[in-house]
Amino acid sequence: MGFFNIQEKIREVIPFDASSFVVEEIALQSSYIPFHGKGEILFKKGDPALGFYWILRGEAEILIPEKKPIILGPGNMAGLDSFIEDGNVPFDIINRSKHLDCLFIDRRCYENMRQHHDFNRHMNYMVLNCLRNYRNLLVPTERMYL
Repeated sequence: MGFFNIQEKIREVIPFDASSFVVEEIALQSSYIPFHGKGEILFKKGDPALGFYWILRGEAEILIPEKKPIILGPGNMAGLDSFIEDGNVPFDIINRSKHLDCLFIDRRCYENMRQHHDFNRHMNYMVLNCLRNYRNLLVPTERMYL
């Protein structure tokens, strides 16, 4: 995938109108990582979260023992919760597609992206989405509101 294609994919997954400068900055500061085999590992349980994957195309899944996996599609971020906590990834995260295109966002890139108001708001939304997914797996829906 070429540099300009990466910028197009970023525009497709950002749910707000980002300036060309912000999109170019993300493309330049992140690392494009393609996965080409179903089952390829993005993170193994216990890996330090030195960054997270922002999915541009394809699907990944978080494998939680004895639970239904959490499916992550374009726009989702794999390992974000562990990265923000500066901890280890609690579950295996694998490629679910024939082709999975991601950006790997490290600490430097993340800190630069957080300086942009719209992106900062989007990151907060993504963290809440991670928490919601985990909570739904760990606490039955009918017991959440009792």
